[in-house]
Amino acid sequence: MALLYQGLWQPCLVSVVVAALLTVVLWPVVAHGALLAWLLVMALVSAVRCGFGVHFRRLTKDARRRPRWRCLALGGALLTGCTWGAAVIWLFPHDPAYQPALVLTVAGVSAGAVTTLSPLWAAAIVCLVPVALPMMFQYARMDTPLASKLALMVGVFLLFVIGASQRWSSVLREKLRLEAERQRRERDLRESEARYRAIFRASPLGVFHFDTRGRILDCNDRFVDLIGTTRAGLIGLDLPATLRDTRVQRALTQALTEGQGHFEGDYTAVLSGQTRPMRALFSGIRDEQGAIVGGMAIIEDLTEHRQAEATIHRQAFYDPLTDLPNRRLLLDRLAQVQAHCRRRGEHGAVLFIDLDHFKKVNESLGHAAGDRLLMLVAERLGAMEEGDGLAARVSGDGFVIVLASLGETLVRAKAGAQQAAERVLASLSAPYPVAERTLTITPSLGIALFGAVPVTSVELIKQAETAMYQAKAGGRACARHYLPSMRTAALHHLALEQGLRQALASGDQLMLYFQPQVGRHERITGAEALLRWQHPTLGMVSPAEFIPVAEETGLILELGDWVLREACEALRRLPATRLPRLSVNISPHQFARRDFLERVATRVEAAGIDPARLLLEITEGVLIDDLYAAVETLNGLKRIGVALAIDDFGVGYSSLSYLKRLPLDELKIDRSFIQELEDANDAAIVQTIIAIARHLALDVVAEGVETHGQQTFLEANGCHTFQGFLFHRPMPLVSLTGVLSSRAGSVDA
Repeated sequence: MALLYQGLWQPCLVSVVVAALLTVVLWPVVAHGALLAWLLVMALVSAVRCGFGVHFRRLTKDARRRPRWRCLALGGALLTGCTWGAAVIWLFPHDPAYQPALVLTVAGVSAGAVTTLSPLWAAAIVCLVPVALPMMFQYARMDTPLASKLALMVGVFLLFVIGASQRWSSVLREKLRLEAERQRRERDLRESEARYRAIFRASPLGVFHFDTRGRILDCNDRFVDLIGTTRAGLIGLDLPATLRDTRVQRALTQALTEGQGHFEGDYTAVLSGQTRPMRALFSGIRDEQGAIVGGMAIIEDLTEHRQAEATIHRQAFYDPLTDLPNRRLLLDRLAQVQAHCRRRGEHGAVLFIDLDHFKKVNESLGHAAGDRLLMLVAERLGAMEEGDGLAARVSGDGFVIVLASLGETLVRAKAGAQQAAERVLASLSAPYPVAERTLTITPSLGIALFGAVPVTSVELIKQAETAMYQAKAGGRACARHYLPSMRTAALHHLALEQGLRQALASGDQLMLYFQPQVGRHERITGAEALLRWQHPTLGMVSPAEFIPVAEETGLILELGDWVLREACEALRRLPATRLPRLSVNISPHQFARRDFLERVATRVEAAGIDPARLLLEITEGVLIDDLYAAVETLNGLKRIGVALAIDDFGVGYSSLSYLKRLPLDELKIDRSFIQELEDANDAAIVQTIIAIARHLALDVVAEGVETHGQQTFLEANGCHTFQGFLFHRPMPLVSLTGVLSSRAGSVDA
């Protein structure tokens, strides 16, 4: 389109000039009016086409691509062709002398159209056909042999010029395509060179080019920085004559002979004397025949890489807080120490250390103080390492010390390990300056010996950890040696924990038993809900055995929720006329939950029971840690409407100062006092508890009543509610329902 419109004024001007000359030639033989009218039409058509050309040249590239300009080009060519064809029809002279002028003009116009309209072959066709066909028509209608031949010649001429126009258009289009392809390749080449130069200059790697003799031709700024000199000092540098490192010389020679060379290691620059860890890849550059005509090298600084590797190694094998070896490195080193001791016929030991009550430090002073304390402990342990020994941190406040070469006999090794444990106890029990105060914390230690018998590192640490738990169970701040029986106890403990989790998940192993409470005339006034566990293989597991496991592992929270839900459901099924109240023991862990009040309210509401029928029993221990929080929780429970009792009263830190502040409904005398009423002291304690309850207007319940003598004593001193084997043993809900029904029937009768 651009070629067609940009030079459009020239053929238009020629058309007008030729048309004017033809008018002058035909003036004597053709009517003047027809000549002038035709000339005017030719001038108008040419002017319009020139106007289109001028407007087209002012357009943008996108606007020139619109289809309308192709249509206008075709229309303009058709009008021009029709105008010349009209001249053949209207202005054809009958005088043979003037006919050649018209024929030659038409032939010249046709030849001009072949070249000027070839960029758009369709335009050439629509112009040539209207010009030539009228000429054939004029000669054909003369009906003479010469005219017929002339008509045939005009037809042949039309076909010729159409074919020539098509070939010329094809040549022109191919030329334009090749030109566009050349420009595109040049543009791509310039862009590629620009990208390469940008990458070359801004590359984080050092890059330089060299010729076949090993002289540096060019280099980027990063290479200058790596070498530590100036660009001027590097350009033209003869590497084979300058390099002193034979490894780099070998890599350069391989690149110029074989095409590839490689170097990695510490390199000392000749010009600056700087030493850096580097990796260099030398590559030969080949020409079209495959001959090496030069080369380039890419240099990478490995300083940060090595630092990162060291950091990763540190993070993988050392504790980030204390900088002691972690469990992974401990297992590896312990295996090495074991192998060393076996080769030398010696014994060693693993000491597992856990800080007593460390959690309270975090809770009271914050985790920053706890971290500071761990760092100080680590410093003391690190200072105690001896010979092949090793101190490591394996958990939050858990540490391990490995002792080697304690002696050839087990007796000497045990004595040496005990002495080391005592030193650790003494060192770690000394005060620590933490959070602008002095803290004292004690450790519990477990000791596991190793020697000729192969034991895995993991098993040794487990043995020492098991012994440590025995030390905690034995009063803390002491050391215990591992015994095989400890392993059996630990496995049983683990089996109970896993069994409890399965029981909570399945829901068909746990059950509530109920022990009725009786008043005067043995009338049932309430009951206590007691948790029972029917293990599929161990049988009925005692609460005294699994409740401590649940409290230690945190499962007591789920157990407490289960008991509370089942107790509320039992109250829903039993009418208040038969069972006025049901007692449920609340664990201190359960009582301390922030959402405890919400959980109690939800259970009561879901069961649709009178909250006053539910009595929650708490121990005195929940009042010791935070009395104010406990009072707030108890007041919240009273707002819900449930009843409250102190369980096992008298065995804890009983105090009238908190009793008068608590919204209690009941005191329960612990069974240990009831069992020993023959003892004057226990009898006096029971009398005092009953008196306290009476003066504070609290109900009092005696647990563990098993004899009539105990009942008589309690009644004589004012206690009239009893719970014990003398009256009822704990029973499932079905049995309790039967007992209540029989009692109701006897009352009705």
